[in-house]
Amino acid sequence: MPKLQPYPIKTQHFSLVSKLWRLLFRKRQWQLIEDWHYVLPNKRVVVVPQGFVFDGSSYPAIVWLLYSPTGLLLIPVILHDFCFQYNYLWAVHDDRVFKFKQGNGFLKWSAFIRNVGVQRNELLLIDYFTWLMCIIFGWINWLSFQKKKENELFPKDYNNNKKINSTK
Repeated sequence: MPKLQPYPIKTQHFSLVSKLWRLLFRKRQWQLIEDWHYVLPNKRVVVVPQGFVFDGSSYPAIVWLLYSPTGLLLIPVILHDFCFQYNYLWAVHDDRVFKFKQGNGFLKWSAFIRNVGVQRNELLLIDYFTWLMCIIFGWINWLSFQKKKENELFPKDYNNNKKINSTK
């Protein structure tokens, strides 16, 4: 399991209305405190780098009402948010790190994450419902992430020994 640090949702020194608004509509952010390695169903090892901050926001709020992004959906949420933000995953093979499925796009990442959820949770109905909600509502977050140019995060274990490749 990934090692996570939660960010507080600030409510101190706010009015009651603002506190209630934050309670209902603010999503907690989480940060990976170390590189997280995950083995995909095809045995490919992917890495989400330390320092990655996510909140599961690409999944619509209706899904949050039914399933917590830090519960059953945690693994797919982390992968999904990284894929949506950067449009690739880091992968490891023979001590090399490379950008896996770079430029895959919204529909392919959505299907990819659905498949990870199905393999991980074995709950087809939940994973397909979440995927459908993402297909219907996730475009807004996808487009906003693609407009922003995020600082690239590198897997810490591999950054110092220059074994990072950008294609494969």
